[in-house]
Amino acid sequence: MIGIVILNYRNWDDTLRCVRSIWKNPPKESFQIILVDNASPNMPEYDLDAMVQQYQILYIKNKENKGYNAGNNVGIAKALELKCDAVLISNNDVCFERGCIQELYDCAQKNPQIGIVGPKILDRDGKIQKSNLCRKTGMKEKYLVRTRLNAIFRHSYKTYFGFDRNYDTMYEVYAVLGCCFLMTRACAERVTPLDEHPFLYEEELILGITMEKAGFRTVYDPAAVIEHLHGGSTQHVRAFSFAHSVRSEIYYCKAYLHASKWKILPLYWYRVILYLIRCVKYEDFRKQWKWFRKMTRKELDL
Repeated sequence: MIGIVILNYRNWDDTLRCVRSIWKNPPKESFQIILVDNASPNMPEYDLDAMVQQYQILYIKNKENKGYNAGNNVGIAKALELKCDAVLISNNDVCFERGCIQELYDCAQKNPQIGIVGPKILDRDGKIQKSNLCRKTGMKEKYLVRTRLNAIFRHSYKTYFGFDRNYDTMYEVYAVLGCCFLMTRACAERVTPLDEHPFLYEEELILGITMEKAGFRTVYDPAAVIEHLHGGSTQHVRAFSFAHSVRSEIYYCKAYLHASKWKILPLYWYRVILYLIRCVKYEDFRKQWKWFRKMTRKELDL
């Protein structure tokens, strides 16, 4: 059985669309949708109980929103408790195309060393989102690839995200995008629960390192296709999301790359400048400036 974990926050319409896509394009394997609501402050306009019953959903409502990884950990634990052979992690702003889920499952069964399989991701316009991480993200990549310096270090940028690869062919990667991936039971038992310190972001980078240490491979399978609407859960909290992305980056550099404060500081001040630029345009960034500085400086031990 495949446990399909969908994490919801606020955007109930996206969740319904995701669930419907699963039932429209179900896998041949038996499956159980596990819907985890991360303490949303709102309820859907439609009848939630009726949806849960209609689509045979196992619904879990968290009392507190402790973040992306923490929310998914609840669903993963439930899937393992149900003796699922595989766990599919999905954002609620994802729609599955025909045969996608079964393809992910079949690919994972080909080799016991394969722990995670990620799909081809299309945007709203049907264009391929090239977002595979083809190597480990070290401090070098943080500076040369994940800042505007990538305009200068184009080769590093190109090879890091696999822009030099054929996204219509299957290949091994260091990590896939966290919006959707299937994990085997054997892998889930080794690499979960996911690190809950980051509230949002850096989860792919952390999982890549965890997978490497556990000896599992991550594979990109273009025969499995999803549509990703992007940012459905964070579009209402832009400043909040940005702040947590900076906090999570600091944590990743310290905890997983063992970087010193002085190696992280230039990267941190670069992010601060980006935040301040957004303050000019967005009121929510201006309102949360003090909170942003306090939270991120605390993570950096300043």
